[in-house]
Amino acid sequence: MNKNVGQIGRRGTIILPTGTRKRYGLSDGSLFISEERHDGILIRPAEAIPVDLASVRQKVRAGLEELDAGKGLSGDQVEADLKAMSRQFRAARRK
Repeated sequence: MNKNVGQIGRRGTIILPTGTRKRYGLSDGSLFISEERHDGILIRPAEAIPVDLASVRQKVRAGLEELDAGKGLSGDQVEADLKAMSRQFRAARRK
């Protein structure tokens, strides 16, 4: 495992050594995932996968039809779950 020193630039920009960027195919605008660990931060390449909106809409319609038919979670439960996820997301962004 190679250990290289990088820097944090202005506005929180992470500057990785050239060798590391080349090894992992990272260039200007590349996406990465940062994961907090007990012993530090793990940074790894990420890939954005386009979403097929027609498929998403179809799934939403099917879910709504199930709810209308009395299947699945209640509207109150879904709303509570969404609010909880929203709180978690906002709390994570503040860190």
